[in-house]
Amino acid sequence: LAHLKTFYIIAKEGSLTRAAHLLHTSQSSLSRTLQTLEYYAKAQLFERHARGLKLTSQGEKVFHYAQKVVQEHEVFKHSLLNDFNETEGELKILTTPGMVSIWLPEIIPGFLKKYPGIKLDINSSLTNLERDLEKADILIRTRIDLHPNLVQRRVLAGNYKLWASPDYLKEFGIPEKPEDLDHHRLLVFERAQFNSLANTYWILEVGSDIHKTREPYLVVNSQEGLIACAKKGLGIIQMPSVLIKFRNENNQLLNILKETTGPIIDVYGIYPSKTKNLKRINLFMDYLEDKLLKDDLYN
Repeated sequence: LAHLKTFYIIAKEGSLTRAAHLLHTSQSSLSRTLQTLEYYAKAQLFERHARGLKLTSQGEKVFHYAQKVVQEHEVFKHSLLNDFNETEGELKILTTPGMVSIWLPEIIPGFLKKYPGIKLDINSSLTNLERDLEKADILIRTRIDLHPNLVQRRVLAGNYKLWASPDYLKEFGIPEKPEDLDHHRLLVFERAQFNSLANTYWILEVGSDIHKTREPYLVVNSQEGLIACAKKGLGIIQMPSVLIKFRNENNQLLNILKETTGPIIDVYGIYPSKTKNLKRINLFMDYLEDKLLKDDLYN
């Protein structure tokens, strides 16, 4: 089974380098595993080329068999663990750094108090979270399109709004219309290849001349840092209310141009369909949804 799972991941990735990274092993070790499989299969399973590995016709047959075995094993394992102890065990969650530092710390204490037997392992990443799904039970991120084998439940939603500190507004004035942003200091989150939460530069575009793009006054690669800079009076930021709520003690940031709202941000809890009946996952997802409804975090 271990060899089949290794083969399955290599075939799915099409690269020994990527497979080695996912499996936390060396390429030479994976090469030896492939040689062993090809020896017992008495057939060449891959064709090597400059861009990576391509399955042969025999390799395709082995891949479909391996896929079936691996997926059935995972379903059985999760089912067995679920039956053995429904409210104990580890739950691995992977999300963006902003979610880890701002939102989840406000949400999870109540969950851990309610379900003390469940141990949360929370990690953040700015890499391709889709590829990291195999490392986690739940991804918390924007929706992944064209993936019918995933369950995606919305856990957070809201529009981008504009925020600035009273000190900044006192010194530079309050913008009365979106066009006034041309004359203000705008702070933005650094673009990240796989972080769609960070890839909206609406603040630079709203009310601007389409032939003249605004330039940011400051670029920060942390949502926490961006909020802190705005509080210090460095400029205006865009941020969903749901995140500002947790970092806006004593109204250190004021919502400006209230009639101007930006793109909607929807964040989902995402997990494979094969684990949709795992009790720990459903308890966590139900808790998030219930917390949002009770605390009215959408507004």
